[in-house]
Amino acid sequence: MTTYYEFGPIPKDFHSFEKGAPFQHCSLCNADLFKEGTNYLIEKAFRKKETIFEYAMCLDCYSGLQQSLSKKSRELIENYFEEHIDTNTRASTLLDKHGRRSRSWLGHCMIKGTPRWKCEEHQIYGLFIDKDIVFNGLPYMLSGAAIDDILQLLSPETIGSLNDLSDKLFGIDLPQSILVL
Repeated sequence: MTTYYEFGPIPKDFHSFEKGAPFQHCSLCNADLFKEGTNYLIEKAFRKKETIFEYAMCLDCYSGLQQSLSKKSRELIENYFEEHIDTNTRASTLLDKHGRRSRSWLGHCMIKGTPRWKCEEHQIYGLFIDKDIVFNGLPYMLSGAAIDDILQLLSPETIGSLNDLSDKLFGIDLPQSILVL
């Protein structure tokens, strides 16, 4: 299997709304994300154009979070994505068609195909290595409808873990309808 990926500078869509600049530290452990070779994820949620929440998480923290989710939830989410999208095909198609223009990668829900501008709620996700975004199936956007599908797959244990994460990141329990990883 061929893996397709390219790198580019961090797009403004993934800059911190609060700071107006790229995230520089993990939202959980405060690790320096710009340290050479540091891998991390960014997730941002929107209602219309308003940022609802955002965070950057180093892969060490993300791995710990993944382990806190129930095995059944992890398997159901993985199966959901496998049933709906081939990430390697998506990556090669988007790289061929749009190159590293992140707005094109984020323009439609990866699962439902809904244009971003038609989504009442949506979330964007990206993978980064120090000061670069990685184009490898990510970045992507999920519509509120896709997020609702995924939420239906989560066990009560997993919902509890996500509420714990929300409390650590934001000091509150987020409504179940907007927190997905």
